[in-house]
Amino acid sequence: MISIDPLVILFLLIIILFGLCFLILHKVRRIHLMQYALRQQLEQNLPEHLHHTYQQIQAFIDLNRLLQLTYPLPPLRGWAASPDFLLLLAEHAFQKKPKFIVECSSGASTVVLAQCAKINGYGHVLSLEHDAHYAEKTRQQLIKQGLEDWATVIDAPLINYEFNGQNYQWYKLNAQIENTCIDMLVIDGPPASLNHCARYPAGPLLLPLLNIEGVIFLDDADRPDEKEIVQRWVVEFTGFVYQKYDCEKGMVGLIRGAMG
Repeated sequence: MISIDPLVILFLLIIILFGLCFLILHKVRRIHLMQYALRQQLEQNLPEHLHHTYQQIQAFIDLNRLLQLTYPLPPLRGWAASPDFLLLLAEHAFQKKPKFIVECSSGASTVVLAQCAKINGYGHVLSLEHDAHYAEKTRQQLIKQGLEDWATVIDAPLINYEFNGQNYQWYKLNAQIENTCIDMLVIDGPPASLNHCARYPAGPLLLPLLNIEGVIFLDDADRPDEKEIVQRWVVEFTGFVYQKYDCEKGMVGLIRGAMG
């Protein structure tokens, strides 16, 4: 019988293990490179509408990872805010930790911003909603997520306003809003179908309430009316500049001085 030194056997086993580890690492690296190449190929060759869909899916995944909500968000298609818009709002809220957030129109954005305030341990959302049905739906979403202490949905029926000879239907403000120093203003309502430049009144009615370092975010900024609104605000409220964000429906941020 041939006797083999145990050290030789151990040495051979070590070599075999190293060989297996090298092979596994090589395979993993090849899989990683193939996945990366496939992702690049998909991104380059996707039709434009599918590319946009991919971007929204990625934004939705990132948003969920950031928020870690107890229950899923309501659907983010159609009239609802897009995932990329909500992701930018969440990133700003986490970075700046605003004390008072005011938004025009309630919904998924109310839940997102309330969750940001909860995670920050600081801040409160005041959401203006003209539709009593949607206001109640948002309140139920907040309760379901355990966020009712971090956001207030305000019933704000549309009333008549006049600015520069033009009539508007816009939210009725209450004392709670009028006495708030706004750190973050999110404008995603009222519906554009109400009248020309329907969201313009947010400028004369809410910009004077904005904190010196407060920021405004306007959704649907690719539409002609919203582009006109932004230009009017920049002219009428001196010291504000705007920054365009690459979002599905367009997004503009306004702040005093240079955008950071």
